[in-house]
Amino acid sequence: MKKIFCIAVFAALSLCALSQNKVQQVVDKLSDRFSFRGYAQLGWEYHDQSDPNNEFKLSKLIIMGDMRITDKWNAFAMFDFRGFTLQELWMNYKVQPWLNVKVGQFKTPFTIENPLSPSILETIGQPSLATSYFVMGKGLMMPSGAGRDIGLTVYGDAGQYVSYNLAVMNGAGRGKSDDNSWKDFVARLTFHPTKFLDISASTILGKGATKSLDETHLGLVWEDKLVEKDYTRNRFAVGAYLKTSPIDVRAEWMWGKDGEYDSNGGYVTTQVKNIGVNGLDFVASFDHLETSFTTDRYQAGLQYWFYKKCRLQAGYSYTKVKGFEGENGILTQIQVAF
Repeated sequence: MKKIFCIAVFAALSLCALSQNKVQQVVDKLSDRFSFRGYAQLGWEYHDQSDPNNEFKLSKLIIMGDMRITDKWNAFAMFDFRGFTLQELWMNYKVQPWLNVKVGQFKTPFTIENPLSPSILETIGQPSLATSYFVMGKGLMMPSGAGRDIGLTVYGDAGQYVSYNLAVMNGAGRGKSDDNSWKDFVARLTFHPTKFLDISASTILGKGATKSLDETHLGLVWEDKLVEKDYTRNRFAVGAYLKTSPIDVRAEWMWGKDGEYDSNGGYVTTQVKNIGVNGLDFVASFDHLETSFTTDRYQAGLQYWFYKKCRLQAGYSYTKVKGFEGENGILTQIQVAF
């Protein structure tokens, strides 16, 4: 009886060990195929023309997950816990290095700046005025879209010196159903004459839905506010991005046509790296935007990368809208990432 009991116990332990090995193998396979990362941005800001004039701000709380289904097929999701918003959700298939196909919700491939993550943008809290207006939803383009839309894109490297993006997108913005039957056609062509210089040109050709505009924007697009038809909504951008060990410089100029309304703007942003101390950078930026008002913004500050993708930032900004008093701002931010 004791022998039978011992044999049973030994068999059970053996099965348990085998099960643990199988579980470990499954876990190892899943860990090879899944990866998670994220970042948070928290800061304090002062603006002398605002009410209240200062506040602590949680700007971003982002979690991203990537699943490698096969060597050529992967899926990606990005969620912002600050606003409980699904930022991105897409699948990508790599046919060849020169041909990738992506479908879902992702950043519109317009301008150099829009596809860049806020976790690497040099200035605190926001992209340039022009990028915000022409593609990120602070104007007539995809209201509250954060530069993201739903659609399909093909992209890749057409040799060593050229990369491209071609996309067909709803044009309504992040998490929204299309509001007309037109689609936006997006194209971006980037030349890499050297390893440290990118020269880019991009465009969005489409039509906006008049029914989705508020009264103010409707008055800009059509003098007659009773017009209900869709309106031409095109964007164009050219720019360059210089990336070297001591200094980065990124500059772009954009212009748009919305019905009967023209607008334009641009920016220049410079980052001087490792000034005196490794990881300490000086950042300066100038913005210009011409819509129904002309706005200029000047920014300067420091950032210190204290651990990999983690940094401390502090800066000063001056924003001047023509015809109004200028606003002074003091901005600070801490970014932690994993």
